[in-house]
Amino acid sequence: MASLVTSTPLRILRNCSRAFGCIVYGKLEVCNPTGSHKDRESEEIVRYAVRKGYRGLAIASTGNAGISLAAYSYVHGLKCRVYLPKGIAQERLAQIQAYHPVIKFASSYEQAIAACEQGAKELGLLNCNPGARSEKIKGDSRIGIEIGRETKPDYVVCPTNNGTLLAGVWIGLKKVRVKTCMVAAVAKKTVLADAIAGFHRLDEPALSDSLKESEGQVIEVLDAEIAKAARLLSSEGLIVEGAAAAAVGALKHLDLSRKTNVCCVITGTGLKFPKSTGQLLS
Repeated sequence: MASLVTSTPLRILRNCSRAFGCIVYGKLEVCNPTGSHKDRESEEIVRYAVRKGYRGLAIASTGNAGISLAAYSYVHGLKCRVYLPKGIAQERLAQIQAYHPVIKFASSYEQAIAACEQGAKELGLLNCNPGARSEKIKGDSRIGIEIGRETKPDYVVCPTNNGTLLAGVWIGLKKVRVKTCMVAAVAKKTVLADAIAGFHRLDEPALSDSLKESEGQVIEVLDAEIAKAARLLSSEGLIVEGAAAAAVGALKHLDLSRKTNVCCVITGTGLKFPKSTGQLLS
């Protein structure tokens, strides 16, 4: 199966570096085909589905994961069912619908996860929820490999909800023998960062193991810090969604110096969601 994902840029964020008094890199996952790191996960799990003879996949999502999996399923001729919370924004729903999956609604993200698991079992679909398949972590490990081949950061900051991304990045860094402190930027209560709202930790024990092995930490980022970080990133020419900005928002809570090298994983573009991005940057 031909890869649609190529290595994404690692760029020094000069305004962020000045603001935090250290060297700040951004790993620009916004450059993936559907504009988020979820393409790493989708490509790997679709490759697995094709290899194992699955005809369809299912996932619960609040946006980017559903968009990405629907897109990759469509490209490779697989059926896709996406389970969504009823309150999902229309701009997110429209992008999922563009790839013609079957869409099912539930009262909440948690209920969407349960409905997805049941539906996948009954219909013989591959369950692609966080924690269900190690292929998603494997896909994200490529981010860590790419970071480690270009720089040796003291910290790597990942926007975190279920933990799939952070665990994958850490595995990738280990593969290229880079020791760093992994930082989970979380937003348990937020109106600006839907993708990481709640801190569900569904990819356990992978998340906790990664934090323990890397002597990492969890930092809760407030909406005011997310908005300030999004405006700072816009001065770098980067329009990002709230979850991506949370990685930069977490930096004020770290012990940084002029020699500190930090890499923030910039997970998703804000250009996909103009309404919510406008609120974020207002």
